Amino acid sequence: MGQVPALDTAPIGIVGDGRVAGHILHYLDLLGLPVRAWSRRVPGAGPLEALASCRTVLLLIRDAGIVAFIDAWPALREKRLVHFSGTLATEAAEAAHPLMTFGRDLYDLTTYRNIPFILESGGTPFHQLLPGLPNPSFTIPAAERPYYHALCVMAANFSAILWLKLFDELQNRFGIPASAAHPYLTQMTANLLTDASAALTGPLVRGDAGTVEANLNALEGDPFQGVYSAFARAYERRA
Repeated sequence: MGQVPALDTAPIGIVGDGRVAGHILHYLDLLGLPVRAWSRRVPGAGPLEALASCRTVLLLIRDAGIVAFIDAWPALREKRLVHFSGTLATEAAEAAHPLMTFGRDLYDLTTYRNIPFILESGGTPFHQLLPGLPNPSFTIPAAERPYYHALCVMAANFSAILWLKLFDELQNRFGIPASAAHPYLTQMTANLLTDASAALTGPLVRGDAGTVEANLNALEGDPFQGVYSAFARAYERRA
């Protein structure tokens, strides 16, 4: 059950109707917090009227459109504007990046509550920036946000690309169902969470140059040969 908000709690405004906006709307609903949402694709009042009662407005739209949206509706600057971009730098809105991936299906309350938010050092405290949210939060220097976000993209998106490659090749090249690799993925994830320092296995960790060379030869003509080679070089430098 959601929490019952205080009677004087101003609604939180949300601009956007994409995947992240849908998740945050659902989360706020689970918490029992009042919300006002606006999207350009929904006919009706403009954002100034729709969000008039909000003191905080979350701009959950594409990074490239955030500043332009604020410039188009300058009266919104009277409110606390918050964006969830990992890299956008602007004085027009404050950053609160959720360290999470958002899939098509909505999550449960526990999952949402455990999402850490990464803020800029020296900015508005989390409890003021996102009132009513019980999530953990951390701060990093504003100049480090692009590097932080690059790490997030590599960890989540790049690893997904590698697993999708395995699933696709198993099924289409070898006739093995992609689900056959699910226990492998599950255990790999469990090992990372249990003891990240010992999670890496295989020829790179063993220093097995012969197997690495054989793998690279087998990938001749495959764009993932360059990926394998780049990871091998990165591991050598990291080690």
